[in-house]
Amino acid sequence: MQSLLIKNGKVLLFKNDDVIIEPKDILIQNGKIAKIENRITEDDISENITESNANSEKIYTINAKGTIVMPGLINTHAHIPMSIFRVSTEGCSLYEWLNEKIWPIENNLTKEDIYYASMLSFIEMISTGTTCINDQYFMPEEIRKAAYKLKVRAVLTRPLIDTDGTLNEKIKEFREFYETRDKQNDLITYTVSPHSLYTCSDNCLQKTADLAKEYNLPVHIHFLESIDEISDIQKMHKMPASKVLKKYFDGIHTILAHCVKLNDEDIAILKTMNCGIAHNPVSNLMLGCKIADTTKYLKQGLNVALRNRWTRLWK
Repeated sequence: MQSLLIKNGKVLLFKNDDVIIEPKDILIQNGKIAKIENRITEDDISENITESNANSEKIYTINAKGTIVMPGLINTHAHIPMSIFRVSTEGCSLYEWLNEKIWPIENNLTKEDIYYASMLSFIEMISTGTTCINDQYFMPEEIRKAAYKLKVRAVLTRPLIDTDGTLNEKIKEFREFYETRDKQNDLITYTVSPHSLYTCSDNCLQKTADLAKEYNLPVHIHFLESIDEISDIQKMHKMPASKVLKKYFDGIHTILAHCVKLNDEDIAILKTMNCGIAHNPVSNLMLGCKIADTTKYLKQGLNVALRNRWTRLWK
């Protein structure tokens, strides 16, 4: 058994629906927090070691003086391998970036590219305290392989889209990906992820909703990131975006990426659903989408997460 003792730090704790910071020591054993107390010594740990495992017990101590000890950060919306495209947004609107730069480049990516780009992104995120990532990208087997190697917590998927007529093939890929998961590895979980309402037909949205219900999984989808989506979704689905979302995903836990362009009607509908917003302010500004009125969303009771700057991710 291995023990990690973190001493002399100021620990971020949640008490009575509030966040407080107190001087505490933390004992971690076998990868799980065993104690959070005012003072824990190596002698305290040794007292609990039985004679049978005394020889194999190792105690590692970290002096966290001058630091805050807190839970790992969560990246609530990512396309993990795309950190290698970080500088590609210069001077582009969202649709220009997707159609003229990203999607053509992605058509040439190999499994090896995805694996090593994922390793790079995971290492960057770990270095900044991010320990859980909610992803949406293709060739997810390679992303999962990298996640296994680095032992990060990740929520993975195979995005579904039917603008190219290959929906059934992508659904088959998702099923194979999900059904070949390591059921003993609780660090990796899954979502069903239609790319967006403007790239998925009614048929695609219905099939993704059916998949989510079949496997009892959340849905992860891009939603109202740019002004152009509003009219595009209306043309494709013959109703406003929030009503499309309600039609197919009501009753399913849904993670909405971006949500820059919500109006009052959208907010009213989202309040009736089991959903949360993953807003990406820096990337939305870089692509000319502006940023969401998150203060208004929070005041209206919507759950909002802000993801950090380190990469803009997509597919």
